[in-house]
Amino acid sequence: MAAALKTSAIILRVADFLKGFPPFSYLADEALLELARSGRVQFCEKGEILFDQGTTHGRYFYVINKGSVRLVRGEAQKLSDLRGPGDFVGAGAVLGEESHTDSALVDEDSILYALDVSVFTRLCAESPRVSRFLKVYFASEEVETGTAHHQGPSGWRGGSEQHLARLKAGTVVGPATQTVREAAAAMSTADSPVFLVVGIDGQPAGVLTDSDLRHEIARGRVPTEAAVGEIMRRPVITVSPQATPQDALLAMIRHGIRHLCVTEDGTPQSQALGMISEGSVSLSQRRDPLALGQEIRRADSPSSLRAMGQELDLLLAGDLSSPDDVPWCTRLATETRRAMFRRVESWAREKAGPAPGPLALVLTGQAGRGELLTATNLAAAGLAADHENVRCYGQDLLGSIDELLAASGFPAASATIAEEAGARCRTVGAWCEFFRSLVRDPMGGEIWRQMALFDLSVVAGDPALLETVFSALREEMAARPNFIRLLANDALGNLPPITIYEGYAVEADGLARETIDLQDYALGPVSDVARVFHLDGGNLCATGTLERLAAAAVRFPQGADIFAQGARAFRVAQYFRAGQGLRDGDDGRELRPAALSRTEQVQLKSAFRDIGALIAFTANHYGFKG
Repeated sequence: MAAALKTSAIILRVADFLKGFPPFSYLADEALLELARSGRVQFCEKGEILFDQGTTHGRYFYVINKGSVRLVRGEAQKLSDLRGPGDFVGAGAVLGEESHTDSALVDEDSILYALDVSVFTRLCAESPRVSRFLKVYFASEEVETGTAHHQGPSGWRGGSEQHLARLKAGTVVGPATQTVREAAAAMSTADSPVFLVVGIDGQPAGVLTDSDLRHEIARGRVPTEAAVGEIMRRPVITVSPQATPQDALLAMIRHGIRHLCVTEDGTPQSQALGMISEGSVSLSQRRDPLALGQEIRRADSPSSLRAMGQELDLLLAGDLSSPDDVPWCTRLATETRRAMFRRVESWAREKAGPAPGPLALVLTGQAGRGELLTATNLAAAGLAADHENVRCYGQDLLGSIDELLAASGFPAASATIAEEAGARCRTVGAWCEFFRSLVRDPMGGEIWRQMALFDLSVVAGDPALLETVFSALREEMAARPNFIRLLANDALGNLPPITIYEGYAVEADGLARETIDLQDYALGPVSDVARVFHLDGGNLCATGTLERLAAAAVRFPQGADIFAQGARAFRVAQYFRAGQGLRDGDDGRELRPAALSRTEQVQLKSAFRDIGALIAFTANHYGFKG
């Protein structure tokens, strides 16, 4: 039953209530009155449905005055959230949602304020602070009012003593023996969304969030007098005080969590300094990739994952304004696409059942190095325990993953590098022997076709399996030092054009091309050289090309300037490839120089020169004078 706000007394009462809760508290009094006038008071009985999942947003969204509303999802009506006075539901339209992502059920007799979405949308557009709060609110599905209010628009900055002091002061801490009721009361008093459990040494032992409390208590799983240690989450993911907002954001995406513990040295074995939440991290960003990470973990179909891939592209296109943005955007894209892979892998495992033994799934090549700016194929392979039934399981699992990835918007490949090498999923023993034979007979093994297999990183499963393979490869390479020199020779094969003239890429022999393959003639050569120096140092753990070049500059200081120029050229080539790929919806590797502005052509020509200098340095370093 609804009653219109006809009297000024009721309007003032509604505005006064709203003023006590973010983000309404960020609005001017005149704006609050306008919002209050747009709505009506609605009395709802327990069990009443406000809206169903998937239905189009209506004229109103709802602010809870008294009572509670339960948000549920799917046919099983899985609880997403439980919201009470001061919270609001159904406001997704303000951020551009077309339909409701949850169903809203009135959990007890309640009084709601139904407010006009269009009015609130306009007011949000006029208030950046309100817009930021809403992004955090919808990202977390928790009421992060305490975090948003206390941190302010700057959010988590990291590093400064003043900021760390505020962080410590705003964190609720207690032992594992404290009761759930006591922890909840402490969180409520401090207006904090998280309770950090510490040991007697002050080291982090577990985490309890207000979301955990709602879910556990609402489902009747734990009495309020139970010890916090019974329901706390562990292990605690930690970062150092020097972690940037970007570092914290990527850690949250990687581990699928909403809070991080800051410790003295960044490990769980040191003193806890405080907690940072996704709200404080999101407020430091111009956009909100954490919300995307949360949605990926909740995706229930390839079509929904495809839409999230498109949203990632929009985020990247907005953040990629110069080559200097490449490192950050690459890290963001890589962590997000790896999260999409893990979501797809979870669907495939649900269908296949549990693995009959230890299994690791690894990404190869560009994906393994963490350089997934555009939606290129996620080339994956499998490492299975030394049992044929595990290998067969892994082979079938990868086939299912391929189908799901293709349905999720990732380009399909006719054959992966691992398949071309003989097998998609091998036992650990077979992988060890494959690499040994490749090092012993590089030419016979057509090593130039297998280089991407030297860039393996675990995306799911047991990392120890890959380390066993790396140990065997490391031993074989140490016994055959000439192997690195042969790799260096192969890395000199593809030279970049020497210039751009009248819209054509001109090669050293005078051949002019209308298009240039940025992967083969710019990014690939730099990656190949960086890999050689990486392996030469005995390091087999997959890292990105930029990190490898930085490490090479430390090991070979006489080439530090050359490596820095190569890194700059790599960023420039990545920038042009990503910009074109994000615009055209492909991998962006084919570039027409004539489509570039004069300034961009000069920038790309400079990158070609730097790549040529890097290749020349490599040739000289390994004794190839020609």
